[in-house]
Amino acid sequence: MKAWVLEEYNSPLILQDVDDPVCGDDDVIVKTVGAGVCRTDLKIYHGHLDWVTKLPHIQGHEISGVVAEVGKNVKTLKPGDRGIVYHYIACRDCEFCRTGRENICEHIKRAGFELKGGFAEYVSVPAYNFCKTDIDYPLTHLSVLPDAVATSYHSIKTLGQLKASDKLLIIGLGGLGLHGVQVGKMIGAEVGGIDLRPEALKVAREQGADFVLDANDDDLVEKILDWSGGLGADVVIDGVGIAGTFSTALKYLKRGGRLVLMGYDPLNPIPLDALGMHYNEWSIIGSRLGTKQELMEIMEHIGRGKLKPLVTEVLPVSDVNRIFTESLIEKNIGRIVLDCDNFS
Repeated sequence: MKAWVLEEYNSPLILQDVDDPVCGDDDVIVKTVGAGVCRTDLKIYHGHLDWVTKLPHIQGHEISGVVAEVGKNVKTLKPGDRGIVYHYIACRDCEFCRTGRENICEHIKRAGFELKGGFAEYVSVPAYNFCKTDIDYPLTHLSVLPDAVATSYHSIKTLGQLKASDKLLIIGLGGLGLHGVQVGKMIGAEVGGIDLRPEALKVAREQGADFVLDANDDDLVEKILDWSGGLGADVVIDGVGIAGTFSTALKYLKRGGRLVLMGYDPLNPIPLDALGMHYNEWSIIGSRLGTKQELMEIMEHIGRGKLKPLVTEVLPVSDVNRIFTESLIEKNIGRIVLDCDNFS
């Protein structure tokens, strides 16, 4: 098969003929149709996660496609089934998997990280990880659900424990943050958002945000406290994950509130305000993707029209290097997806 391969960090991916994936007894081979691209792919491309990925490497963890082959033990899927890949491949038998937290499995491996990903004609995954769907949406658009939507859903609904009466503030209105606006509104909360880019604030409004602010506004704290009745937001989602956004996020957080770190910077750890946590009883929670069950719930919400994937550009897979050389992720509001149906 053909694949776009990262041979050297910070260098263009190369179209190569590589070995076809092997279908194990409990696996399926998926013909890739869509491969979403996010900032994590940038981190991989630049070598910022070189302790995880080993070169040469096939990226792509937001994968949709059609089943091409099934292993002999697979009874629930057949060739031709369309769906998306839950790319966290867990052992399903450690303490975390057994208690419904497969996203932090002790032995986890991920398509597009430790394993070969979706920037290829075909990918092999356990049948458990292929989520069949009949949703009337292009597969290219559905490919972003396992990360761009599931991460926001897990951060806000599961970890943030957002309620309809709450005020939710999202810092960073990229692909994750904008889907987070949708999740917050679906739950019934009042949703605010902060970003540097005027176009991101505009799209957040279109997605249902009640309150948006430019991150450069000199009166951010005062305006957010005014919006929240002087108390601060019940739940703050930091979709950026750098020291600056973390420290300011605490200023926006209500006593007893929950700050969920949805974004991260692998090169710059964040200092923790232990005294502030003590006096305010803040809960500061790390967030990592989500579970397959949450992904299945998201697919139901998509089917009912309660959520929608925000894909702003679909590019032919042959344009993959443009994403890394032309800063397309920074320029786009929402998600970019590679159309892999006609691979070249």
